[in-house]
Amino acid sequence: MKTVDFTALFDKDVTDFIDLTHPMKVGMPVWPTHPAFCQEVVESFERGDLACNHALCLSEHSGTHFDAPSHFVPNGKSIDKIALSHFFGRMATIDARDCTPCEAVDVARIIEFEEKHGAIQAGDAVFFHFGWDQYWNDPAPHERFLRDWPGLSQEASEYLWDRDVSIVGSDCLSIDHYGSTDFPAHNVLLGAGILVGENFANLGRLPPYCSLIALPLAIAGGSGSPVRAVALVESSTHSSLRQDPSNPAQAGSILRTKA
Repeated sequence: MKTVDFTALFDKDVTDFIDLTHPMKVGMPVWPTHPAFCQEVVESFERGDLACNHALCLSEHSGTHFDAPSHFVPNGKSIDKIALSHFFGRMATIDARDCTPCEAVDVARIIEFEEKHGAIQAGDAVFFHFGWDQYWNDPAPHERFLRDWPGLSQEASEYLWDRDVSIVGSDCLSIDHYGSTDFPAHNVLLGAGILVGENFANLGRLPPYCSLIALPLAIAGGSGSPVRAVALVESSTHSSLRQDPSNPAQAGSILRTKA
């Protein structure tokens, strides 16, 4: 069996590691019908205990998370049944900060991205940077984050389905725009077995293409899970892992797997 050396890939002098995860804490934004995140002290040094330990109460869709197909699809795959290879691979980040409130992104925006940066390929994770993560810590409480966010249209979702992508996500509370009542993006994507990523952070720090590692908890029967998501970006001062710079579809990607 051939051994693959990943040492260079994870060399911090060659690769920048960008955290795409919001810290989970009491008072963070949640979907209106979901339970608030709770963290209760069970053991503490202050109480004279030998260790520190907390009990957590949370939704499967708390914080930065993935939706599994079973979230919207009866008998769909739960998060623990998704192949591990699904959580690693190339990541496309589409700048959509100019979207209007409640806008549903159309296919033209994706095609424009591909014309500039290269075609989205099978197995890619595709994320939309709406700039909504800047409102995550908004006071009163999180009023701006919890309303008017943009999302994906049904046509754009179907286009990405045709591209055979593995994940579609954004920095908003939902992949469907605020006010949606039929959730076309959720239904199309999850119905096709494509994971949905929501509440991602720091998408504005990413190039058009890089690499993603985002691992959920193996929750038996889970309709989703919080994730610790990390983008791997080639350091601007090192190029030892750079692929063919004449190929825009490869530029910036240092990790490729099949979905």
